[in-house]
Amino acid sequence: MERKFISDFRENMTVSGFFMVFSKDIRIAKNNNPYLNITLMDKTGTIHAKIWDNVETFSEKFEKGDPVAVKGTITSFNNEIQLKISSIRRVVPAQDKAYGYTLDDLIPSTQKDIGQMWQAIMDSIDRITNPFLQKLLRIIYTEHESILKTHPASMILHHAFRGGLLEHTHAMLNVAIGICNTYPELDKELVISGVLLHDIGKIRELDSGLATDYTDCGNFIGHIVLGRDILLETIAKIDDFPEMLKLKLEHIILSHQGKLEWQSPKEPSFPEALIVYFIDEMDTRLNQMTRELSNDNTEGNWTNKNNYFRRPLFKGSDSG
Repeated sequence: MERKFISDFRENMTVSGFFMVFSKDIRIAKNNNPYLNITLMDKTGTIHAKIWDNVETFSEKFEKGDPVAVKGTITSFNNEIQLKISSIRRVVPAQDKAYGYTLDDLIPSTQKDIGQMWQAIMDSIDRITNPFLQKLLRIIYTEHESILKTHPASMILHHAFRGGLLEHTHAMLNVAIGICNTYPELDKELVISGVLLHDIGKIRELDSGLATDYTDCGNFIGHIVLGRDILLETIAKIDDFPEMLKLKLEHIILSHQGKLEWQSPKEPSFPEALIVYFIDEMDTRLNQMTRELSNDNTEGNWTNKNNYFRRPLFKGSDSG
């Protein structure tokens, strides 16, 4: 049978393949019977899946984060496809390799060149003339190079794939450079530093395992405050770091989500902080909309309303 990925799935299709268990929990149906609610993942996306029968038996066969072999049928509920599982088990790599199993097929990853994005960021750091900002960024990016090249930017919301944090930061850097060239009154080096540091707390908030989850400190504290912690820990290693510069960088991290109701401890209070917030918001929403458009299976020129934006999105061609 030809290998099918989640992006290929259509209603009434029978599927047999390998997936990563992104999430798993037991819920109670309206008839008071338990069922397994699962999210499966491969390199093309995610799909919700259900197991309605023999729940206890199947639940013992796999855990969150396991690669699994699955058989089932694609159904539709509220205009959204989902997988009704008939059988599932943990992958046995030595055995399943003959049937096409490879771990690379199960992990969504950036489609952009990690080396090129990393070099562009390092080049931007090298061009910074403020010695305190340059040293700060070099320390953080050198110490955390490996994780910054592979970490996701979020669990589900945006850039939720290996290398997603780097892709998000790189895109923001490109936008920031253009904006600062248009508005020369901005402190360009402060904006660039804010972009490179705004989500640094994600490396402590999110686990970097195969199935991303929040760490304990991620649940207790969150990436905004964790990012401020990393900033202050690093500044403590740099002699005579200017106090006002430290406060501005703290504020950019603490305000980059823009609004108090979006769990931002502060709202932007100076132009460079405002710009970092707007750039972050733009790249996040564009990534979300692009993902919703690519994942929608509704026929016609418009998606259904079951998306982050809660409205139909146009996916037709300009040629009509």
